[in-house]
Amino acid sequence: MTRYNVSSLRKALLLSATTAAALGVLLGVPIKKALAASWGWRTKPAQTVEQPPARLTIIQPRFVNPSTVTLLKIADQALSDGALAEQIFRDPDAVAERFHLSNNERLVLRQMTREQFQTARNDAARVVATRLSEAGSMRMPPGATDTHLITERMIVGRAILGAVGRSYLNAASADGCCPWSKAIELGINSDPAYYNVVFQRPAAVRVPESRFNVPQSGASRPQ
Repeated sequence: MTRYNVSSLRKALLLSATTAAALGVLLGVPIKKALAASWGWRTKPAQTVEQPPARLTIIQPRFVNPSTVTLLKIADQALSDGALAEQIFRDPDAVAERFHLSNNERLVLRQMTREQFQTARNDAARVVATRLSEAGSMRMPPGATDTHLITERMIVGRAILGAVGRSYLNAASADGCCPWSKAIELGINSDPAYYNVVFQRPAAVRVPESRFNVPQSGASRPQ
């Protein structure tokens, strides 16, 4: 075999090898998938990364002020005792004498009307339903879904503010303080200014990209 023929043969073999390699790259994956399907192999699905659940903020009293304990007990009992509830609605001063309440406690008890009880029941049920819906499988703190407990605290907390002539409906954002909850922490005081913190609006934050001030938080209705 001449040198020219050997060189031509080598070139032909090299070209064949290059072509085969290119076809292998192009057809290798489809061929493997076809073979896997024909042999009953299954490819593992790509694993998805689970997004962490959104954090649910539960607003409730961090502690119960000692000055509110007796009224909370009265509200708790009245929610289950219709006779006591009626007496509170009709003659709160007699109930105050029965439980040896102070003058400030008596003023708070007078705010615990029939309408106030019913509003608290409705609002507590709404709060619990919202928390359960948003929480999903997340564990919530004790009492966060106790409708009875939330109702009695709403009754007393709102009555505390009413006793000094301040309405919880004018309070700051529920996300920021939750007026009935904050009143339970502050306790009973005859000075309306004592509860200013409940009504202070969050300071505005200036956003560099905008000329407008955006409040830090907001809610349509206090809870």
